[in-house]
Amino acid sequence: MRLTDLNSGREIGANCMLAEFGGVRLVVDCGLHPKLDGRKALPRLDKIQGGVDGIILTHCHLDHLGSLPLLVRQHPGARVYASAATTLFVRRLLSNSIQVMKRQREETGNADYPLYVEQDVERVEHALAAVPLANPRVIGRGGEEVALTFHLAGHAAGAVGVLVEHRKRKHFFTGDVHFQAQRTVAGAAFPRTPVDTLVMECTRGATPTLPHVTRKKEEDRLINAINRVADRGGDVLLPAFAFGRMQEILLLLQDAADAGELVDVPIYCSGLGMDLCDYLDAASKKTKQVKFSRQVLRDLGVQPLSRRYVQPGKNLPAQGIYLLSSGMLVEKTPAWRIAANILDDEENAVFFVGYCDPETPGGELIGMAPGGEFKFKSLDHVSTLRAEVERFHLSGHADRDELVDFARDLAPKDIVLTHGDPPARAWMKETLAKLMPATRVHDPEPGVPLEL
Repeated sequence: MRLTDLNSGREIGANCMLAEFGGVRLVVDCGLHPKLDGRKALPRLDKIQGGVDGIILTHCHLDHLGSLPLLVRQHPGARVYASAATTLFVRRLLSNSIQVMKRQREETGNADYPLYVEQDVERVEHALAAVPLANPRVIGRGGEEVALTFHLAGHAAGAVGVLVEHRKRKHFFTGDVHFQAQRTVAGAAFPRTPVDTLVMECTRGATPTLPHVTRKKEEDRLINAINRVADRGGDVLLPAFAFGRMQEILLLLQDAADAGELVDVPIYCSGLGMDLCDYLDAASKKTKQVKFSRQVLRDLGVQPLSRRYVQPGKNLPAQGIYLLSSGMLVEKTPAWRIAANILDDEENAVFFVGYCDPETPGGELIGMAPGGEFKFKSLDHVSTLRAEVERFHLSGHADRDELVDFARDLAPKDIVLTHGDPPARAWMKETLAKLMPATRVHDPEPGVPLEL
């Protein structure tokens, strides 16, 4: 097998990998780098010389999905293999990406945008092939074949890991994985039998596992914190990814409300996340790979966020819980915009409920001391941080000790690290090498083929 990491750097970015099994060539994911602009955000698709026999889409977060239309345009005969649930989300998320890119072109003048158009998204939709779980799909050409078997990954709705079997050798790609059950998806159902190669994400490799911290305790701590802030008259901002995380937190709030444990204040959500509730509801009914009903919006009395924003630095007109995208407080998103009305008041709070890259605005805010200045450049406003800021450990990624345990169960000859920033990769490589001396651990150089 030969692997080529097509991401532009050793980081969480435009996730994309070329995997070659004899004469069969597969591409695993094709994302957009969330911190780069224009064509700089693309994976190195120029490194794919020759045809592609298939594309595996592990899930629908844009760092895995966002460049797929360009790859399919480049290889129009390739099918895109995904879980049944994932096939229901692709078009909606890519169409939203086009609208975002059009706005970016207007605001920044970047002539690269949009990187693709609706015709390209239609081409992707026609190429989609739903693969049943735990049921091998054989693909290949010229007498050379591989068998793909999908297993739910627990990370987000429809997310899968993939076992690729070729010439009696087994290679497992985790994609993004979470082993603990969430409300919208069950925990990862990965096989724990030996493989020859393990290609493994390591998002939280630099984050120590906290003793005695459980998801249930963190959920209880979040609800208690929301109640405390609301009781003192403050607003709570919950930045959340529109796909998956927002729906997860909605169900958490519903459970707390049903138990009489949630303060009675209005709940506001933003557009795409509200729209995606319909898609997760449909996936829940059609595939049983997702657990969500849009009834939660009615039960909680969720209200859409008005686009008529209040002047930065001024209090919001109605006290409430503001569950808004984006999870990392990216500039010009609803969460970022409402933060300009939250941060200056000590009664308010911003509670992060998932992974937050240290180099994003959200990461900056988490690391900021009280009294620091947070700049909203395009609003021409600077907030003085007086609000409470806290992070709750409700990530959709496995912690590093769980990943190490999984790797040891599979006992591969080779481990290839992916989807992690340099400190995360360094910790995983050193730890795995120490605990598994018979296994070769690789941190591949981007764009350089790795022969295994």
